[in-house]
Amino acid sequence: MSIFLEFIPNIFAALAFDFILYITGASVLRVISLGFFKYQLHSYGEYKKLKGRSKNDYLMPYIVGVSFYVLIFCLIAQLN
Repeated sequence: MSIFLEFIPNIFAALAFDFILYITGASVLRVISLGFFKYQLHSYGEYKKLKGRSKNDYLMPYIVGVSFYVLIFCLIAQLN
């Protein structure tokens, strides 16, 4: 039972990290496409509810968010 209690904070941290990647990706897509892609910027509670219903709607902003942070990391590594 104690093993399961150790994983609970990790699950919340993963969901929060997932939310940050989604918000970043949705924002980057809006800026790059000049408003053509209009992904909803949900609050954390709404995101948690809607993510459980459908995963496919959140895949593109999530991938763009991951790519954005990887690009930032590579640029920082390159400049140092």
